Amino acid sequence: MEYNETVLQLIIDFKKSYGSVRREVLCSILIEFGINMELIRLIKICLNETYSRVRVSKYFSYMFLTKNGLKQEEALSP
Repeated sequence: MEYNETVLQLIIDFKKSYGSVRREVLCSILIEFGINMELIRLIKICLNETYSRVRVSKYFSYMFLTKNGLKQEEALSP
């Protein structure tokens, strides 16, 4: 209000965005940015054969293979 200017605000819910990351697209983007292929290969190894399971109360589901997304609080998430 001090400068009589319009202010726009953008809020992004990053918690929900982790699960929607398509891993093959991530690798393609890294290549486009010129990231070293050895580093990309190591990232692919970290993302390969990732398993998850669901907890409801104190019970856990069977493990299942996940093909999309990154784990929250994982080193690759940022």
